[in-house]
Amino acid sequence: MPAAKFTHAVLFGDTHVPYHDEKALAVVKKIITDVRPEVVVHMGDLIDCWQISTFDKDPANRDHLQDNIDESAKLLREIALVTPGAERYVLEGNHEFRLTKTINRAKDGVRELMGLRVAQRNITWQAILEDAGIDSFWEWVPHRRQTHRRIFPNLITKHGSIVRKWSGMTARGEWERYGKSGMSGHTHRLGLFYHNDFNGAHGWVETGCTCDLNPDYVEDPDWQHGCVIVTFAKDYKYFSFEPVYIQEGHAMWRDNRYSV
Repeated sequence: MPAAKFTHAVLFGDTHVPYHDEKALAVVKKIITDVRPEVVVHMGDLIDCWQISTFDKDPANRDHLQDNIDESAKLLREIALVTPGAERYVLEGNHEFRLTKTINRAKDGVRELMGLRVAQRNITWQAILEDAGIDSFWEWVPHRRQTHRRIFPNLITKHGSIVRKWSGMTARGEWERYGKSGMSGHTHRLGLFYHNDFNGAHGWVETGCTCDLNPDYVEDPDWQHGCVIVTFAKDYKYFSFEPVYIQEGHAMWRDNRYSV
């Protein structure tokens, strides 16, 4: 069938700037350029936000959240340049949700200041992305609205809230929760789950990650670099998931090899 009969999307995420992997991102950009998708979705945890976490922090680390935001904005602008006319979305991940948690944990005078209308308007990810100059290129999808913001009809697109051992097991867990097809990140793994029942055929995909596979905050993680290409029939009734596994800056997709 002619290509015009189909819609393509590229899903990638869990970048965790400043703990991102430049080679994995370079491969994803090349794939996006070749696919020329109508939709691009960053699946969440674009920014690690370690500075506002409750975890222990190395006092020698002078990296600032604003620097990480600016680096992330640069990445999104680069992708926007190679996807003219595409719809683009950034899902709020659990790491970006640290902003809300930090505000809600504020005490005494800081809590009162955070309750001011000017603070409520401006200390939000939407305002932060607008300040970074990318609000007109990407739509921000808040953490608690992702299951209701149907980017694709009949499929759920969310960062993810379940983590199970082994590739594909989290995809199964997400499907068990919703009983619908969909896609999620969060686990840093690539994985597929398919199921047929009397309600029809179902599929769920885990979209891998584009972060450092050997960060200093976890030992020997079972993570995979990658992205996912989704092809839809124009009525969105039928779809196909194509995970692209990225190994040390190398990937293969449809007889094309990508290396950086």
